Amino acid sequence: MMKRISRVGLALLSMVMMYTLLSDSSTSFAAKEPTIAKPLLILTVRSSLNATSYSTLKINSPDLVRALSRPKKEKLNDASLLPDLQISLLLGQEGVQLRMERSGNLWNEATREHYLLPQVTVNRLRNYAAALRNSHYGRLTRWDDAKNIVNRKSMFSVTDLETGLTFKVQRRAGSSHADVQPLTKEDTAIMKQIYNGRWSWKRKPIIVHSSQGRLAASMNGMPHGGDGIPDNDFSGHFCIHFQDSTSHKSNTPDPAHQLMIHKAAGNLRSYLDAASPDILAESFIEAMYQQDEELLSQVWVDAPKDKLAGFIRELQSLTSIRIRKPSKKSGQADQENNQVTDDRLLAEIKLPVAINVPGKPERNSTYTFRITRESPQLPWRIVDVRS
Repeated sequence: MMKRISRVGLALLSMVMMYTLLSDSSTSFAAKEPTIAKPLLILTVRSSLNATSYSTLKINSPDLVRALSRPKKEKLNDASLLPDLQISLLLGQEGVQLRMERSGNLWNEATREHYLLPQVTVNRLRNYAAALRNSHYGRLTRWDDAKNIVNRKSMFSVTDLETGLTFKVQRRAGSSHADVQPLTKEDTAIMKQIYNGRWSWKRKPIIVHSSQGRLAASMNGMPHGGDGIPDNDFSGHFCIHFQDSTSHKSNTPDPAHQLMIHKAAGNLRSYLDAASPDILAESFIEAMYQQDEELLSQVWVDAPKDKLAGFIRELQSLTSIRIRKPSKKSGQADQENNQVTDDRLLAEIKLPVAINVPGKPERNSTYTFRITRESPQLPWRIVDVRS
C-alpha cells in the first residue's frame, strides 16, 4: 500500500468532481478531464473476485484512451498483475477488459497480450490506480497507535471490505487488541449478515472509520467473553486486530488476522513477499481454514495446477482446520524438525494440524512445506506441500 501519493495523484484527487456511495456498495469517482461521450476508461478496484463492494474511477480522456487503443503488443502467457485492479476500455460499442501489471503496463487476458505503453501513459495510469486504491482501502496502523485512536469506550463504524456492509460498535476493553461490541440490535443483525447468518471465528478484512481516517483491520465473528451493552442481541464481545496486535493467549501476532489486515490495507502481496517460511506455511493453513481459494493461490504462487486443485477440493469439504499447539517438549522437537539451510535459500516446515469434516471424528495430520528462494534478497516461495 502506498504511504504517499505522488503530486500527480494528489492533483487527481483535487480534481475529483463526485464521490457517491451507490446502492451496490460501489464508490464512483469522475476525473475532471475534457468530457466526451465516448470512448471511456473505467478503473475498478475490489479486494477479491467475489467481493460485492468495489470502487470505480471513470476517466474521460481522449489522449489516454488513444494511447491505450493503439498500443504496441507482444504475446505473453502470464503477467505479474495487481490482483485487485481491472480496467475497462470502451470504444464505441466495443469493450476491452484489461489488467494492470505491477510495472504499470497492461495485459489483455483474453488475447494473452502485453501492452507496451509510453512511460508518460504508464505514469498516468499508475497515479490513477494509486488514488483509487488509496480511497478503497484502509491505512495500515500499528496497534500501539490504533489503541489510542479507537480508545476504550469510543464508538466508531466498521465496514466489511468484501460486502460493504457497515455497522457501529463500541470498544469495551482489550490490551493487546480491541474487544468491541455492536451498539444495537440492528448493528448485530448487520454483523451477522456479514457472516451469512452464523457466528464464526473466521477472520474478515474490515475498515475502521476513525477520527484519523480509514484504518485497515481484521475482525472475527464469534461472541465470547465479557458483555457490557444490554439489549443488543450480542452476548459477549468480538475482537478487532490491527497491525502487530496479538491475542489474549499469545505474544505473537495472529497469522490469520495479519493476513486480513494487510488485505484491508491493499498490500497483501507485499506482506506475503516479505513473509518468513514459518509465516508462509501458517498462512497456507489459514487460507484453508478460511476456505478461500483465491487467498490460497496468493499464498502458494505458481502452484502446480493439479496440486492446487487437490487442496481446493480438500478445503471445500472442511468444517475446520487448525494448527495444533504442541506441548513444550514436542514443540522443541518440532522446532528442530523445521530446518532452514545455512545459506538461507531452502526451508522445510512441518505443521501439525487438526482437521474436521462433517460426520467424521477429528483427524490429526502433518503438513510439510518445502519453501525456497533464489537469493537472500528475493521473496520466499512455496514449491511443494505434502499432507
